[in-house]
Amino acid sequence: MKIVLFEDSKYNNFYPISRMHSVGEIRTGRYTQKERAIREFGAQVMLYSGREGFGDPIEKSNDTLFLNARLKEFRGVGDLEYGSCIINEGELIAYHFDKILSEVEIEKLSIIERDFPLYEFIWDILEDLESRLTEDLKEESSMGQILSPIDESAHIENRDMIFIGEDVKIENCVFLDASKGPIYIDNYSIIRANTVIEGPAYIGEGCLIKCGSFLNTVAIGKVTKLSGEIEESIFQGYANKQHFGFLGHSYIGEWVNLGAGTTNSDLKNNYSAIRVYPEGREYKTGMQFLGLIMGDHCKTAINTSFNTGTIVGPFSNIFGRDFPPKYLPPFSWWGGDFKEYSLEKAIKTARILMMRRDIKMDDAYLERIKQLFLTTKGLREKVNKGGNFGAEVL
Repeated sequence: MKIVLFEDSKYNNFYPISRMHSVGEIRTGRYTQKERAIREFGAQVMLYSGREGFGDPIEKSNDTLFLNARLKEFRGVGDLEYGSCIINEGELIAYHFDKILSEVEIEKLSIIERDFPLYEFIWDILEDLESRLTEDLKEESSMGQILSPIDESAHIENRDMIFIGEDVKIENCVFLDASKGPIYIDNYSIIRANTVIEGPAYIGEGCLIKCGSFLNTVAIGKVTKLSGEIEESIFQGYANKQHFGFLGHSYIGEWVNLGAGTTNSDLKNNYSAIRVYPEGREYKTGMQFLGLIMGDHCKTAINTSFNTGTIVGPFSNIFGRDFPPKYLPPFSWWGGDFKEYSLEKAIKTARILMMRRDIKMDDAYLERIKQLFLTTKGLREKVNKGGNFGAEVL
């Protein structure tokens, strides 16, 4: 049986991360949604999107299970009979057929009402992070294995809930505390001296955690370099935060570089629930803690500070002494006032950055960047005209 994760119309609720990624590619703990489905079904998983340039080409097949990419849990849907679909409170969860179906065609299937929770917004992933990470890592049969030598001065608490992969370097006086949740350090990673990691935590393959860092409840994608205090946060992968500064309850996309001293607030002074303003729309998240959500290929200057619930679109450059607005559209150049970042310069810089990690930008990725620039021009024009994107400090 083929497995296909499909995006529904709510993919824009996962901006700015879904500006450059299909929802199925978004990290929701140790795994991306695609990796989570592969783990559940033990089969190839393809991604379908109605957006041009996203997803895989899906050919007609005699036996395909189509699953909503926003599903929190893929268990329990694998036994869906051919010609049937699952609906939860009016939202399509899954269907079993031989091709992609329209809404009208889906209504003709045998409908089953069943409760399967979905992620509604990108910040829901952060709210679930601690429980999701704990569940992901406790299920690992390899927990308790230490496959690399560690410095004799390093201390491990609750060894049975820690995994250290191959060719990992754990330097002197590192403290791995799994008393509150499991810790998984993937192959080829380096944990520098005097670092503290409190579980649950996943450190992806080829990561570097620099001296004296403190990490708590983090999901770190591969080839990411970090320093400072980081808690309750996700890095999609291939990002740098190599200097001190606080990052909390935040989601950081790929190819991001946070300058020295970059820090965010994740709690308002009056302890009230945090509002966010993605693309000018106000949402009441209901969350008391929420920090920075930043799309791919963004960069910050030294000592950049972000307010609670700030959302930054991909390919943005932020510098200056003041708090930037709580929403910046893609291709923003912000240093106290707003300018549009040149598409040509953005592409040139992205190519250089990706080649530093031996990844060549292909034509499909290049076209995705160009389309992002064109389709978000109206957002940047609104900022230029003084549009309100939640710039106030609350």
